[in-house]
Amino acid sequence: MKTYHPMSFVLALLFALLLISCGGSGSGTTMTAADSGGIGGTGHTNISVGSITAFGSIVVNGTEFDTSEAVIIVEGEKIGVGDDTVLANLDIGRMVTVEGTGSEDDNSAVADRVMYNDDVEGPVESIQDIDPATKEIVVLGQTVTLNVITEFKGTTFDTIAQNDVVEVSGMVDDTGAIWATFVEKTGEFVPGLVVEVTGLVENLDTDLKTFEINDLTVDYSSIDPADLPDDFADGLLVEVEGTLDAPGAEMLATEIELEDELGSEDADEFEITGFVTSFVSVFEFTVGYQQVVQTDEDTEFVDGTAEDIAPGVKLEAEGSLVDGILFAEEIEFWEPDQIEIEGVVTEFVSPSEFTVGDQVVHTDEETVFEGITPDEIEVGLLLEVKGRLVGSILVADKVSLEDE
Repeated sequence: MKTYHPMSFVLALLFALLLISCGGSGSGTTMTAADSGGIGGTGHTNISVGSITAFGSIVVNGTEFDTSEAVIIVEGEKIGVGDDTVLANLDIGRMVTVEGTGSEDDNSAVADRVMYNDDVEGPVESIQDIDPATKEIVVLGQTVTLNVITEFKGTTFDTIAQNDVVEVSGMVDDTGAIWATFVEKTGEFVPGLVVEVTGLVENLDTDLKTFEINDLTVDYSSIDPADLPDDFADGLLVEVEGTLDAPGAEMLATEIELEDELGSEDADEFEITGFVTSFVSVFEFTVGYQQVVQTDEDTEFVDGTAEDIAPGVKLEAEGSLVDGILFAEEIEFWEPDQIEIEGVVTEFVSPSEFTVGDQVVHTDEETVFEGITPDEIEVGLLLEVKGRLVGSILVADKVSLEDE
């Protein structure tokens, strides 16, 4: 369950000013998570970045957001308001940013905006089987990992093929690879196809008018210099739209925009799930493309310790957001193929086999139990189960008793 920790406006403002005076994260000065607070003013602001795990209205990072009056923004365009728009345009697995306000309930909130942008859309150039449950595909020069977490639409793990045009949503790791949480087949490749990709500008050549995003070369010679983002340079996070004449060829850019992952610099409660992409120390690191996270001696760690923080590690960070920096109150570690479900035990066979909701769960000698023993499991209990899917069975790494 999620718990909200509102701070006063005055403390938040004082510490935000302190951060600015110290030069931000690059200064080497670390504010404490408890001190940072969120600049909420009249309400408890909440931002959550993660994949959609359920509807009703929408569940992201374990928090249920009421989307009945939320504005839905897809690829930078407002497409509608409310639950019907959510169901018509979003899917389980898509990575979204939800902005809203916290409610009095522990695990629910009211969404003001839900924003979605894909990571890459283009033809599948190659496919490599890593193991029976993992593939790597290349889309527009971007390595995309498919595993048991990936949700598919219009294709499947087994039927995805070269020259399929796919839309990918997921989490970028420290190598630049995208761990797909959602893949949709949108068509078949034809020359001149409109494609798009999000990533960091690399190897910018202002003479040739080219740059790279991982293994994709982008030709931006047809774009008026006045239409380029300000301070266009290596390291800038951009979204590029253009055309492609053949899979693996250069992309001819028709539009380049700055990609802003968040719509706000401050929030009382901020959660993000992703991979550690750069690492200064266990007290300061980056998740995803740009999100700086700071920890301190009061930060709580779940399923790991501070020493487990390293490039390529997947984690969920929760705390307050001040001037774009997340001051973490809690860090939870995840394996790339782990999922988590929460629900009532609906069927009980034995302590090692029971059903939560409609998901069959198996436990073994390595399963950790929190707040409950295996012999206490019975129909009607509310449990949270974290583990790995093996076929249709969830093999539990941890089983926790949840409060009603």
